[in-house]
Amino acid sequence: MTLNRFDSIAFMYDFLAKFVFGRSITDSQKFFLNKIEDSSKVLILGGGTGWLLADLLKMKPNCEVWYIEASAKMIDLAKAKTGIKYPVHFIHGTEQDIPATAQFDVVITNFYFDMFTGDSLPQVINKIKTSVKPGALWIVTDFIDNNRWWQKFLLQTMYAFFRITCSLEMHRLPDWRRSIREIGVIKSESRFFYKGFIETALYQF
Repeated sequence: MTLNRFDSIAFMYDFLAKFVFGRSITDSQKFFLNKIEDSSKVLILGGGTGWLLADLLKMKPNCEVWYIEASAKMIDLAKAKTGIKYPVHFIHGTEQDIPATAQFDVVITNFYFDMFTGDSLPQVINKIKTSVKPGALWIVTDFIDNNRWWQKFLLQTMYAFFRITCSLEMHRLPDWRRSIREIGVIKSESRFFYKGFIETALYQF
């Protein structure tokens, strides 16, 4: 993933998501936060503007969070939302910049996998797998393709928008659920939003 591609739309990213999907984007990402134990070490990959980080820290203020985001402007927005009173390690980067010595109790990847091709995604998932403790929780929220015409239309429209504004080269949604199954991680719960177009799932390593 290339750094800073989303800088140009950082200021309006949350507005656009809410305009298109209403509360489904935020509700899906918050759904499993209550499963996180206090004092957990949490890795958030691709956290965006930081609203989820702020909600997590209000709910679980004793968690220590590593917040990795490819957009410098998104990180600035996230820092403004959380202030300095919480233990957050902000890293401008991608999954390749996960600290080698860190082992996490929880990983959150929300709308992260839709930025990768089907060929590159297994490498991303394996990188995450090496960064967690046995029994760690993994919260994944993303779009799924149910082969419905309106979902395909929305996906094509979103990818076209990001190609124009962020030089994103993606054209189709990878089968991230299959890629996760292939590494043997167990899905314990899931919920669907926006008429089944968005799934949030809780996995355990």
